[in-house]
Amino acid sequence: MSKKSLFQCPVCAKALLQGEKQYFCRSGHSFDIARKGYVNLLLPSHTGSGDPGDSKEMIGSRKEFLNKGYYEKFSDRLNEILTEGIPDTDKSDSISILDAGCGEGYYTWRIKNRLAALGYSEKADIYGIDVSKAAIHNASGGDKSVRFAVASTYHIPVMPGSIDYIMCIFAPRDEGEFKRILKPSGKVIVAAPGARHLFSLRRLLYGETDPIGQKGTMGGGFKQLKHANVSYEVRLECNRDILNLLRMTPYSRHTNQAAEANIKKLDELTIEVDFNIRVYQKE
Repeated sequence: MSKKSLFQCPVCAKALLQGEKQYFCRSGHSFDIARKGYVNLLLPSHTGSGDPGDSKEMIGSRKEFLNKGYYEKFSDRLNEILTEGIPDTDKSDSISILDAGCGEGYYTWRIKNRLAALGYSEKADIYGIDVSKAAIHNASGGDKSVRFAVASTYHIPVMPGSIDYIMCIFAPRDEGEFKRILKPSGKVIVAAPGARHLFSLRRLLYGETDPIGQKGTMGGGFKQLKHANVSYEVRLECNRDILNLLRMTPYSRHTNQAAEANIKKLDELTIEVDFNIRVYQKE
């Protein structure tokens, strides 16, 4: 017995149906469903050489750090912004959400749980994609109510005009692809670091640093509907959390040995959390 899905065949662009063990299209292309419930829709032509996306180690550090709740306040505000745009009358209608570049799935599952608490449990059709297979493996679990796929945000295997809300949290994005898959009234919610995000960590790594330039803006036929900033401080009180923070960020790839050695000696660190959330709609 097959079920409809919003996934699109990456080979021929026809709709993918979900079977018991595979997704398949009417042209005969099929994609196995992993034991954890996700599907790999990433074609070799969609990436360069090597293993794309974040590594298993980076994903593990991020998962452990986020599960400590350090970014929960930001996540709550993100969920609030998404759900405040859903009219109460829509509770009888299906709501389709794509987390584009979902990583280990922390924000995907938190919006899923928030929608369930608001009474949308049976109507929320939630998808998550990431180019990293390690990330999608971590995001998937025993609860298969969210459909996850290994896929690129530059080649999104989702049917045209099918998504109500796209979440793009610290992930690369293709405005043309977002425009293609959004419904006419659909919205894109982009989260990006603010000017002082992790300033204390960056100062330890690189000395005096300039504020981060503006990130998270979109053009390409989108208009901004809303902008919100979430800023607060958190205190990391063990070295493991500090190292997890370093290893989950791109800074870990550009850190000299002396700076990393100094960070390994720290038992506590107060960091700045500074995120901008912007909501867009097609013009």
